[in-house]
Amino acid sequence: MLRSHHFRKISIPFFFLAILLNFNPKSSELRASNKIIPANDKDLDLYRSMGITYICTTSAKGTDLDFEKSLVVAANLFSTVIQQKHGGLIKEGNRKQQKIDAKLLQNNVVFQLVGGAISFCPNNVPKEIEKEFRNQYKKFQESKK
Repeated sequence: MLRSHHFRKISIPFFFLAILLNFNPKSSELRASNKIIPANDKDLDLYRSMGITYICTTSAKGTDLDFEKSLVVAANLFSTVIQQKHGGLIKEGNRKQQKIDAKLLQNNVVFQLVGGAISFCPNNVPKEIEKEFRNQYKKFQESKK
């Protein structure tokens, strides 16, 4: 019973990945034309929401996965979808389309998912991770001045 429950938690992100990469009706059109479409705001919001939901669900008290493991799975899933489905291309708002380096993408995804988890399930986020996030966010805000 415990093993089956643990397998379900781990298999959820792979199920979502299969849906995103294989069951998209436009997927065959994309492959046929060999034209890669960048992830837009709507795509990024969907992937971010799925990642945050996964983290909050699997890292809740009484579950088998801790926050860090849930974060790694969610971030890898998010990054993989951007890399494989969109060729690493992102187009946010009115900005020009850009190809994101895989390491930079992974770091940005982790930052966004931690921020989302702090907003939606703050009790699941370890204090040291929240503190590091807030420090990095402050540095980012100061760099924009």
